Amino acid sequence: MRLRALLRPLSALYLGLTLLWAGAHALPAQAQPGDTPDSQIYDFGLHLFHLGDYYRAITEFKRFSLLFPQHARQPMAELLIGLALQEDAATEEAFTHFQRWRLADDPTDTTRVAAFKLGELRFLQGQYRQAIEHWQGFLEAFPTGPLVSHTKYLLGLSWTLDGQLAQGQQVFATLPARDPLAQQAMALQEDLRLQALPVPKSPRVAGILSGVLPGAGHLYAGKPWQALTAFMLNGVFLGGAAYALHEGLEVSAAILLFFETGWYLGGISSAMEATRAANRTQQQAWADHLRTTHAPPTLTLRALQAPALGLRLRF
Repeated sequence: MRLRALLRPLSALYLGLTLLWAGAHALPAQAQPGDTPDSQIYDFGLHLFHLGDYYRAITEFKRFSLLFPQHARQPMAELLIGLALQEDAATEEAFTHFQRWRLADDPTDTTRVAAFKLGELRFLQGQYRQAIEHWQGFLEAFPTGPLVSHTKYLLGLSWTLDGQLAQGQQVFATLPARDPLAQQAMALQEDLRLQALPVPKSPRVAGILSGVLPGAGHLYAGKPWQALTAFMLNGVFLGGAAYALHEGLEVSAAILLFFETGWYLGGISSAMEATRAANRTQQQAWADHLRTTHAPPTLTLRALQAPALGLRLRF
């Protein structure tokens, strides 16, 4: 028992010395001689980004921006925060981050990329009207240089997906003939000839049809089961009211006609809304096909480093 009591403090001392030795030999692996705190934080954040640990990468880049606000890598850190948010599927947070961009344009094109990302994020969300506004704002701020052709193509595609084909063709016509995206725009226009914009149905016509014959408007909207339900409900209430009048039950007939009026007017409104919903579904399916087939890949960190884009980015 006494031997065990003497061995316990010796074991604890041995463990402590072992941990100290391991920590002393681990430090050079984390911070090489000559590394400065700013490069350590930035490089560690970039390492986490490449590993796909975007949450921790964002934390490191925010720490870098807070500790070294005047550092030459500050624009890159801010750009990487936005890219990490986008990669982490925090689209709205990424948009807000780029929207609050306050850094002036610099030799590394980070501000140019931030302006481009505003349109790209709205495009990915399917908000084409807002994407168009941001693409146009980008072209006003950066009429020449990297990402201009890319932006013009996406602007034309956004107009097209929004159903404004003429505006889209006008933008596509401004692409240089030798630009690869001009060839892609020609492929898109050929696809449009083969699969034209769906002709929307008229909600007003659906309402008139339902007013003439309950259920006819739903059938026009492509909703046969709703059409059958509307026809049967109106028929049952009208038949019940007619029978009540025939039997001299005026009060019962009045109650049935009161409810029938609600079903009748509600059927007209429902048919009009069903037509609008059918138009939206048809338009969305058409837009999804074009977007899947003709939208260029998202500009990720790896894509932004491609020499073909000509961006001056030094990560």
